[in-house]
Amino acid sequence: MHENIPFPEFQEVAAEAEAALRELDLADLSAAGILQPVENYYLIGTYPPLKAMEEIRGEDFLSGVGRNCSVYLHIPFCEQRCTFCHFAKEILPQQTRVERYLQALVKEMEIARGHIGRPTARTVYFGGGTPSYLSADQIRRVFGALHETIDIAPDAEITYELHPSVIDAPDYEERLDALAAAGVNRWVFGVQSMDDRILAKLNRGHTAADVQRLLKMLDDRDATNVSVDLIFGLPYQTMENWYSSIRSLVECGVEKFNIFPLMFKQADPISAHYRKNPEIFPDARGRLLMHFATEAIMKRLGFRRGPLFYYARADTHSQQQEDKYDSIEDINLLPFGVSGFGYVDQVQYYNDCSLDGYMASVESGKLPVWRGSRLPEEERMRRTLMFSLRSGGVDRDAYAARFGADPLERFRADLAPFIDRGLLELDGRVIRATDRGAPFVDSIALHLVSDDVRGRIREANSRIVDVKRDPLDRYDYSPIERDPVAATVPARRAGRTALPVVL
Repeated sequence: MHENIPFPEFQEVAAEAEAALRELDLADLSAAGILQPVENYYLIGTYPPLKAMEEIRGEDFLSGVGRNCSVYLHIPFCEQRCTFCHFAKEILPQQTRVERYLQALVKEMEIARGHIGRPTARTVYFGGGTPSYLSADQIRRVFGALHETIDIAPDAEITYELHPSVIDAPDYEERLDALAAAGVNRWVFGVQSMDDRILAKLNRGHTAADVQRLLKMLDDRDATNVSVDLIFGLPYQTMENWYSSIRSLVECGVEKFNIFPLMFKQADPISAHYRKNPEIFPDARGRLLMHFATEAIMKRLGFRRGPLFYYARADTHSQQQEDKYDSIEDINLLPFGVSGFGYVDQVQYYNDCSLDGYMASVESGKLPVWRGSRLPEEERMRRTLMFSLRSGGVDRDAYAARFGADPLERFRADLAPFIDRGLLELDGRVIRATDRGAPFVDSIALHLVSDDVRGRIREANSRIVDVKRDPLDRYDYSPIERDPVAATVPARRAGRTALPVVL
């Protein structure tokens, strides 16, 4: 922690959070559809979402990848099943299956070369799953294949996700050394909480002490660009242990955070926990208090927020996140691996989300693109507005130069409820979220969804009869037209009996 900035006391933080919450009329926000139910909250990371996409061939658009891109690689293996995680993963697979997947990942890159040329990556991100599940040799092989496919800029930001649970592996230090040798210069790992009772409930497979050990191992390797994830809204979470989690990590020297609310999906074990014992979870008011407490702490310590929900003492939290939200039309997102989603040549798309389906597709010599949607200008206008409001805001002049329309005039009716309530502000020629509006940016996005996209999602929903097993529902990371996890899921097709959601 910076020596000259004392950590604020809990009573100060709690008082500031309460004061910020008193400025909000929660009843009004709920009535206006701005304050979302806890169980229905989800950030909008793709637009349109998976359910509004159709079958599409990668051969039809990948050649349009821009000269500059961000690259994402998905490693879907873990040592344990965290109760809140809904991403594509397998738990403790046989090494033969891991090797088969890595061979498919390398082959996917080989197949892609004939379509994408050799774009330059400004950022590279390894996510999962648990990318640090891989051995040092496997890490070197994947990086070797990546370098053969993509020209990685000399100053590229290369991010690799770690997990504290694997620090006891005999070769873990060798894995860290292999990552450093491969050029990894940004290290990210999920902590979620520094309270061991909460970590056990989440089945995280690590303790707070393990987090401190991993931070020490990274510090010993002079890893200065370290970011940790924290989640608020978790079972057994209180303002006191939330404050303690942030304080302990700051005092360990962490200077970058990704801090966000718990998100539910029907198929996740934590959703069953919520349906059974909602009283052990913070309610909407408690979640807002934790958000405002975070804001109070971070401002006092000199952290900058941006994009939402990222905090850093440095001017930039990560280039990867800023490109995703501020340069979405100019920096294409190119994914490799199962369930990766991308944006290339105005097409939002997903790779196959089934591990077997992904491997079979690649092994047969095909690109593993599953579904996608080419965005007409109207939808690109909406998407740009949604994403830019999560970060630096919407520059009205730049927007008008690109789309031929002032965003404030074009979407005045959609934005007015948020401007009138002080959740959005006009700062010169920029539209941006205010401090009080930051928790509601995803509600703004929901108000910007087109009728066409909503209609396609409703049509997809009408064909789903089992929300746990249907791949569209399972991998659709979106709150648009979604059944809240606390709701009784109705029969989707005429003549069908409603299926219970059993986890």
